[in-house]
Amino acid sequence: MSKPVFTIPCPVCQMTNINHDLLLSYQGVERYFCSSQCLERFRSYPHLYVGDPQHGLSPKQKNQVELKQRRIRFNEVIGDDVKKVLEESLLALMGIRVLTFDQQDLFVTYDLLEVSLESIEKAIEDSATRLRGTVLENIKRGLIHYSEECELENLAHLTKDGGYRL
Repeated sequence: MSKPVFTIPCPVCQMTNINHDLLLSYQGVERYFCSSQCLERFRSYPHLYVGDPQHGLSPKQKNQVELKQRRIRFNEVIGDDVKKVLEESLLALMGIRVLTFDQQDLFVTYDLLEVSLESIEKAIEDSATRLRGTVLENIKRGLIHYSEECELENLAHLTKDGGYRL
Protein backbone atom coordinates (compact mmCIF):
# COMPACT_ATOMS: atom_id res chain seq x y z
CA MET A 1 0.00 0.00 0.00
CA SER A 2 1.49 3.34 -1.01
CA LYS A 3 1.45 6.43 1.17
CA PRO A 4 -0.74 9.33 0.04
CA VAL A 5 1.13 12.19 -1.54
CA PHE A 6 0.26 15.64 -0.24
CA THR A 7 0.86 18.83 -2.12
CA ILE A 8 1.28 22.02 -0.19
CA PRO A 9 0.35 25.12 -2.16
CA CYS A 10 2.18 28.38 -1.68
CA PRO A 11 -0.26 30.63 0.22
CA VAL A 12 0.53 33.60 -2.03
CA CYS A 13 0.45 32.24 -5.59
CA GLN A 14 -0.95 28.73 -4.99
CA MET A 15 1.90 27.02 -6.86
CA THR A 16 2.55 23.51 -5.57
CA ASN A 17 6.23 23.51 -6.50
CA ILE A 18 7.33 24.78 -3.10
CA ASN A 19 10.83 25.32 -1.79
CA HIS A 20 11.26 23.44 1.50
CA ASP A 21 13.93 25.95 2.55
CA LEU A 22 11.40 28.79 2.47
CA LEU A 23 9.48 28.17 5.66
CA LEU A 24 7.70 30.66 7.90
CA SER A 25 5.76 29.93 11.05
CA TYR A 26 2.72 32.22 11.29
CA GLN A 27 0.07 31.91 14.00
CA GLY A 28 1.51 28.55 14.99
CA VAL A 29 1.25 27.08 11.49
CA GLU A 30 4.28 26.37 9.33
CA ARG A 31 3.84 27.67 5.80
CA TYR A 32 6.04 26.88 2.83
CA PHE A 33 6.60 29.15 -0.15
CA CYS A 34 7.60 28.65 -3.77
CA SER A 35 9.88 31.69 -3.93
CA SER A 36 11.46 34.38 -1.79
CA GLN A 37 9.13 36.85 -3.55
CA CYS A 38 6.09 35.02 -2.15
CA LEU A 39 7.67 34.66 1.29
CA GLU A 40 8.36 38.41 1.50
CA ARG A 41 4.89 39.22 0.19
CA PHE A 42 3.35 37.04 2.91
CA ARG A 43 5.53 38.61 5.61
CA SER A 44 4.39 42.08 4.54
CA TYR A 45 0.66 41.32 4.26
CA PRO A 46 -0.21 38.01 5.96
CA HIS A 47 -3.92 38.82 6.28
CA LEU A 48 -4.25 38.91 2.51
CA TYR A 49 -3.55 35.15 2.56
CA VAL A 50 -4.79 33.89 5.95
CA GLY A 51 -8.27 34.47 7.28
CA ASP A 52 -9.48 34.16 10.84
CA PRO A 53 -12.64 32.98 12.62
CA GLN A 54 -13.80 36.51 13.44
CA HIS A 55 -13.50 37.91 9.90
CA GLY A 56 -13.69 34.83 7.72
CA LEU A 57 -11.63 34.00 4.67
CA SER A 58 -8.87 36.24 3.38
CA PRO A 59 -9.04 37.80 -0.10
CA LYS A 60 -6.69 35.12 -1.50
CA GLN A 61 -8.67 32.31 0.15
CA LYS A 62 -11.74 33.69 -1.63
CA ASN A 63 -9.80 33.45 -4.91
CA GLN A 64 -9.94 37.21 -5.23
CA VAL A 65 -7.79 38.76 -7.95
CA GLU A 66 -6.83 42.44 -7.98
CA LEU A 67 -5.67 43.07 -11.53
CA LYS A 68 -3.86 46.31 -12.14
CA GLN A 69 -2.45 47.75 -15.32
CA ARG A 70 0.32 50.29 -15.12
CA ARG A 71 2.19 52.17 -17.76
CA ILE A 72 5.89 52.60 -17.18
CA ARG A 73 7.29 55.20 -19.52
CA PHE A 74 10.90 55.33 -20.60
CA ASN A 75 12.52 58.46 -22.00
CA GLU A 76 13.45 56.64 -25.19
CA VAL A 77 12.04 53.92 -27.43
CA ILE A 78 12.57 50.50 -25.85
CA GLY A 79 14.91 48.50 -28.07
CA ASP A 80 14.64 44.78 -28.72
CA ASP A 81 17.61 43.96 -26.49
CA VAL A 82 16.03 45.84 -23.58
CA LYS A 83 12.63 44.23 -24.26
CA LYS A 84 14.16 40.78 -24.09
CA VAL A 85 15.90 41.40 -20.76
CA LEU A 86 12.83 43.10 -19.26
CA GLU A 87 10.51 40.29 -20.36
CA GLU A 88 12.82 37.68 -18.89
CA SER A 89 13.10 39.53 -15.60
CA LEU A 90 9.45 40.52 -15.21
CA LEU A 91 7.90 37.23 -16.29
CA ALA A 92 9.97 35.52 -13.59
CA LEU A 93 7.88 37.40 -10.99
CA MET A 94 4.74 35.78 -9.61
CA GLY A 95 1.57 37.66 -10.52
CA ILE A 96 2.64 39.19 -13.84
CA ARG A 97 -0.14 38.50 -16.33
CA VAL A 98 0.65 40.54 -19.46
CA LEU A 99 3.55 42.65 -20.73
CA THR A 100 3.04 44.91 -23.73
CA PHE A 101 5.64 47.21 -25.25
CA ASP A 102 4.65 50.23 -27.32
CA GLN A 103 7.46 52.56 -28.39
CA GLN A 104 8.71 54.01 -25.09
CA ASP A 105 5.93 52.57 -22.92
CA LEU A 106 5.79 49.29 -21.06
CA PHE A 107 2.28 48.22 -20.01
CA VAL A 108 2.22 45.69 -17.20
CA THR A 109 -0.89 43.83 -16.08
CA TYR A 110 -0.45 42.11 -12.72
CA ASP A 111 -2.28 40.75 -9.70
CA LEU A 112 -1.72 43.12 -6.79
CA LEU A 113 -2.23 40.25 -4.34
CA GLU A 114 0.87 38.56 -5.73
CA VAL A 115 3.19 41.39 -6.78
CA SER A 116 3.40 45.15 -6.35
CA LEU A 117 4.54 47.92 -8.63
CA GLU A 118 7.47 48.40 -6.28
CA SER A 119 8.61 44.81 -6.94
CA ILE A 120 8.12 45.30 -10.67
CA GLU A 121 10.23 48.47 -10.66
CA LYS A 122 12.89 46.70 -8.58
CA ALA A 123 13.05 43.96 -11.24
CA ILE A 124 13.43 46.67 -13.90
CA GLU A 125 16.19 48.32 -11.86
CA ASP A 126 17.97 44.97 -11.49
CA SER A 127 17.65 44.49 -15.25
CA ALA A 128 19.20 47.90 -15.79
CA THR A 129 22.43 46.70 -14.23
CA ARG A 130 22.55 43.93 -16.83
CA LEU A 131 21.90 46.40 -19.64
CA ARG A 132 23.22 49.84 -18.95
CA GLY A 133 23.03 52.20 -16.02
CA THR A 134 20.81 54.76 -17.76
CA VAL A 135 17.65 52.60 -17.91
CA LEU A 136 17.02 53.32 -14.25
CA GLU A 137 17.06 57.05 -14.88
CA ASN A 138 14.66 56.68 -17.81
CA ILE A 139 11.73 55.45 -15.72
CA LYS A 140 9.16 58.06 -14.79
CA ARG A 141 7.53 57.25 -11.47
CA GLY A 142 4.35 58.59 -9.94
CA LEU A 143 2.64 58.34 -6.61
CA ILE A 144 1.37 54.85 -7.38
CA HIS A 145 3.44 53.25 -4.60
CA TYR A 146 1.53 55.12 -1.94
CA SER A 147 -1.87 54.37 -3.44
CA GLU A 148 -1.01 50.66 -3.74
CA GLU A 149 0.19 50.58 -0.13
CA CYS A 150 -3.15 52.05 0.96
CA GLU A 151 -5.05 49.57 -1.17
CA LEU A 152 -3.09 46.63 0.23
CA GLU A 153 -3.64 47.84 3.78
CA ASN A 154 -7.40 48.04 3.11
CA LEU A 155 -7.44 44.55 1.62
CA ALA A 156 -5.49 43.16 4.58
CA HIS A 157 -7.99 44.46 7.15
CA LEU A 158 -10.92 42.10 6.89
CA THR A 159 -14.35 42.91 8.26
CA LYS A 160 -17.08 40.53 9.43
CA ASP A 161 -19.14 41.00 6.26
CA GLY A 162 -16.13 40.24 4.07
CA GLY A 163 -15.69 43.83 2.96
CA TYR A 164 -12.82 46.16 3.57
CA ARG A 165 -12.25 48.66 6.31
CA LEU A 166 -12.00 52.15 4.88
